Amino acid sequence: MTASQGPTPEQPARAAVVEAAIQCILERGIYRASSNAIAERAGVTWGTIQHHFGTREALMLAVLEEGNERLRGLLHAAEIRGATVAERVGEYLAVLDAYYGSREYLAFMQVLLTLAHDPRTSDQTLTTMQRISGSVDADLHRLAGEVLTGGSPATDEDDLGPVLFHALRGMAMSHLMISANPPAYGAGRAAEFAAQKQALVQAIALLVDARTGRFESH
Repeated sequence: MTASQGPTPEQPARAAVVEAAIQCILERGIYRASSNAIAERAGVTWGTIQHHFGTREALMLAVLEEGNERLRGLLHAAEIRGATVAERVGEYLAVLDAYYGSREYLAFMQVLLTLAHDPRTSDQTLTTMQRISGSVDADLHRLAGEVLTGGSPATDEDDLGPVLFHALRGMAMSHLMISANPPAYGAGRAAEFAAQKQALVQAIALLVDARTGRFESH
């Protein structure tokens, strides 16, 4: 067996095209992020994009896959180690905010909504999303367990894991939606939102305490 030779010359070029597509979508919106605009931003020809992806739709699916890879890598590397429930909930929120609160997530969502409603790509998009969900489920379960138990033996409150995820992801996405609209995101809104995040963290910590019976110090 030969040793790994590292990335091929084509891999960086493919990655550059995907990144150019993400940035074009953020700047122009998915419908105005034309093949030519993406090619120009990536510094390649449309023929090069066709070589790597075949069609614009396939490129958009690659953007969706890139979003999955970023989420998967982030979750896999994350560890929750706070001393109290509130600290651990706050750490989990920070992990989710790094993805769901990022500007790039706006591009991933545009791609998902567009492809899911296009008859040419809807089936493939569903398959992709099912694969994405399966690839992160184990780490989401692990992180929720670290929040709930702090490294102690697991509790039987498995339904709290999804509650943690959806509530904290919702807060991260809310922050993203507000910050994506600069006129509505004044100087005072940042401090206001930070206070709201802390209130949510404390509320969830109280719920976890009540359900698990641990009543750790906040």
